[in-house]
Order: sequence, then structure tokens, then C-alpha cells
Amino acid sequence: MHPYDVIIVGAGSTGAVLAARLSEDPHRTVLLLEAGPDYPDPARLPADLADGCTVSTRAHDWRWRASVVSGRELPYPRGKVVGGSSAVNGCIALRGLPADYDGWAADGNPAWAWTECLPFFRALEDDRDCGGDAHGKGGPLPIVRWRDDELTPLQRAFFAACRAAGYAESADHNQPEASGVGSWTMNRVGRRRVSAATAYLQPARRRPNLTIRGHHHVQRLCFVGRRAVGVAVEHAGRLQHIAGREIVLAAGALHSPALLLRSGVGPPDQLQALGIPVVHALPGVGERLQDHPAVLLAAEPYAGVAQAGEPLQQIGLRYTATDSAATNDMQIYLWSQPAAESPLRRAYPGVVTLCMLCPTLQQPESTGRLRLVSADPAVQPKIALNLLATAADMARMVDGVRRAWALLNSPPLATLIRRVLRPDAATVADETRLRTYLRRHVRHMSHASGACRMGGANDPLAVVDQYGRVRGLSGLCVADASIMPAIPRANPHLTCVMIGERMAAWLRPCA
Repeated sequence: MHPYDVIIVGAGSTGAVLAARLSEDPHRTVLLLEAGPDYPDPARLPADLADGCTVSTRAHDWRWRASVVSGRELPYPRGKVVGGSSAVNGCIALRGLPADYDGWAADGNPAWAWTECLPFFRALEDDRDCGGDAHGKGGPLPIVRWRDDELTPLQRAFFAACRAAGYAESADHNQPEASGVGSWTMNRVGRRRVSAATAYLQPARRRPNLTIRGHHHVQRLCFVGRRAVGVAVEHAGRLQHIAGREIVLAAGALHSPALLLRSGVGPPDQLQALGIPVVHALPGVGERLQDHPAVLLAAEPYAGVAQAGEPLQQIGLRYTATDSAATNDMQIYLWSQPAAESPLRRAYPGVVTLCMLCPTLQQPESTGRLRLVSADPAVQPKIALNLLATAADMARMVDGVRRAWALLNSPPLATLIRRVLRPDAATVADETRLRTYLRRHVRHMSHASGACRMGGANDPLAVVDQYGRVRGLSGLCVADASIMPAIPRANPHLTCVMIGERMAAWLRPCA
């Protein structure tokens, strides 16, 4: 078999973009591999994937788990389907702050400064509400905001509570200097989700030089010396080897580092302990994993306030924590959903509907790691997020819970709430009890990033250079959330799409 020009591992928010952009050259053969199913016919897309107003990963999930703090484990949902997590997430299409990308540039990646990234954010979007130099028109991904007349009673009350508390109104969360409360920007048309698969792959599917294969799980990379020359793939119980001139890992911040480790690229002591031959020593593989810490404040609304099928989330608050030097380092969401669909469903068996305020830390200092426990691809790696490990992270979350508690008990929201379920007032008032509450209930936002960080030559934990090329190897790139040196102050989906747009023009130097 003649080798493909490019093999892309993972059809998620970055991989789908790369496959579509690189196959625009009719002389370049592109193979896109995805461990989960492919749904090429939009009319046959499962309902849970089509509905952009819910979050559902039960049918298309890797079913991995992660330790969040002190060994306490939670499920770590990741989309296992063409489209990746963009096919199952909450459809929030939010950019990070300019300072996030300038921070990447300062870490030895000048090509990722905000002024360099903005043209690619503009290229990916079709913003149907806002214009000007900060926004794009006619791109693959539609960007919309909720109108006032579309808001649910709880979301409208949350907005009013934030405004009454003195937070500014944000008419456009994707304006670079925006702060305050307003509609989340979302990639949807009506209720219908527009994932990376829908936006990028669907128009490209008929290209003869693009091959998309679902249910193909890449087990490891194949090397000749220090050059990647292909992949070993499991499909229908059989292992096959596929040759490629250039290999791009776009499997996400959990799977890309795990795949490198299984292939012999990473810390030698870890690999040797598992009997994995060392191809190339890179101590940073699996290190500096990050996610956004969050905690749920739960309440029971009065009967009839929330209706089945309502959008899960519409309004968001972005603000700067008390005494913080980092702008917009916190967010607060409001979620409302049937209790049976909530992560708290077992805690409140008699409650029909739950209203939850969720403060989240957007610029954490704490980092975790990912390590293999077996060379077997069927065994998930050990994921330790190490949330709230620093004093600054804990202090900002304490502040966030108290702000969320005040909003939950303010008149615009309180008039719709039958009772607050957790935490109680005594816990919120007492610093020691509140910190204990946070350690017991902190959770991740399924916003994995890092673990294959990009950086300059003097960064001992850098896995790739600023162009995504794996250090010390040829023919191999990483292009997904794992290369982020620090998590942006936003849901990472839109940044991952931008990474795909940005790196498509750089893939040729990987050869």
C-alpha cells in the first residue's frame, strides 16, 4: 500500500479541521482515523449528538475516570465519535483572553501571540450577531447568542441577579475586553449542534483524497529510527499497520500523551518499568495536565419553574476574583436540568429538577499528570488532576462559592427557589468548613489541556515546538489541546478549532 501523505489520529475539534483544510489540496492524500463511530449522513445523527442544548456523552464516551484531589475519582467524559468532544459538549464557543495567547508566546511560542491567533479565530467563525474587526463572517462554524425572549425563567433571573449585584452586562463574551454577565456564544443553529464534524468534515466528505475511518483505534505509532512512518490500528478485532509520510496526533489532551507513551516516547523510567522500548526520551509527556476546577451549588426550584427539554445553559458570568491580578479568572454558570440527568442525581433522590450555580476557576495554577499503568491500549492511564493544590487556587474558589451563594439567595433567583440544597449557610460563612467542602466536592469541567506542552528549546518539559513538531523526532506532530502551555480562560473547544486552522498551514514542515 502506498503511504498516505498525512495520517491524522483523532477526528475531534482539531483533527476534523486539519483533515478538511489539508484535503483542500487535491494532490495530498489524507487519512482521518477515529476510535468511535462515524455518522456521515446528518439525517441519521443520533438525537443526543444533534441536540446542541444538552450535554450527553453516555453513548459516545471513553468511560475514563480521573482523580481530582486526594484520590477522589470522578468520570472524565470525552467524546468517542467523529467530531470528538465537539459532538457531545455544551456547544459553548468562547475564546480565551488575549493575555492567554500572549502568555503562550512569552513561554517561547511567539507564533501564538493574540495578534497571530485572531485572524484564525475570525477565519473559523460565521458570527451571526456581531461584526467588526474582532469577528469573522462566512467561516465554517456559526456563532450565535441567546436572545432575551429565548431565555428560560431561571436564566433570566440569573442575569437579573448578576446585574443587581453590580456586575456589568456583556453583550458579546467574545469581544477581547468583555467582562460581566451575558449570553454564552454558542456553535448551534436553533437547537441543532454544529460540531467540528458538521462544520468542517461534512462539506469535505466527497473529496477522493480524503478518507475517514470510524471504529479505528490507533494502538501505537510506528517508527524507523526516530522517524514516524505509520500507525498500528485495531479495527473489528484485527490489528493492521498503515503507512504515512506525516503523522499528526489530534487525539486530545488525554489520548495524545497516552499514545506517545505507548509508542515509546516519554520519560524513560516510566516506559522501561512497563516494558515499553524507549524510542525517544521526552520527560514532559504526560506532565502539566490542567483542567478548570469547579463546584456545584445546588437548589430545588419551585414546581413548574423549569420545563423538561429546556436548554441546559444560556447565561454566563465572567469576572475577576477578589484581589486577583488576572482579569476574568473566574466564571459562574447556571445549569437547570431534570435531576435524573444531573451529576447530583444520587444525592437528592426525591428532587425532580435541579438548579445549579457553578463557579469555575479559569486560570488555575495547579497542574496534574497522566501516566500509563499498562502498555495495553485497553487499559486507561492514571489521570491525576491535582485540583486546588495551591493557596491561590483555593482562595479564588472560596471567593467564587461565596459570590455564587449570594447570587443564589438574591431576590431575582430566590423567588424561584424552593430550597437551597448545598452548601448550607454555616459552611459558606466558615472558612475552614468551606475549604473542606471544596476539597470534598471540587470537580473538573472536562476541559483537559496540556500534557504535551509546546515551548522553547530551554523548556525542559516542552514536548513539541511552536509548530507542533515533536522534539527530537521527524514526521510527527501534535495538534490539539495537549500542546497548550496553559489552559485558556474559556471552554477550550473554540481554541482547539483555532489550533487546527493555525496549524494546517504548518503541517508541511513536519516532513
